[in-house]
Amino acid sequence: MFNFKYYIANSVKDFINKREKREGLKNIFFKKLDKNFLELTREEQVQRIVKILESQGFKLKK
Repeated sequence: MFNFKYYIANSVKDFINKREKREGLKNIFFKKLDKNFLELTREEQVQRIVKILESQGFKLKK
């Protein structure tokens, strides 16, 4: 039913590299969020994520 894969990694970069090698997929989106991201309101969080996605080349319908 569920298909979970475990990755033992020492850092975020190590995790990304192991995942790319094992699954054969290139990680096209990875950008760190601010440390205070969870302290923002929901609307501010959505706006921040939309801004990051658009900067990565995604086109979103509004």
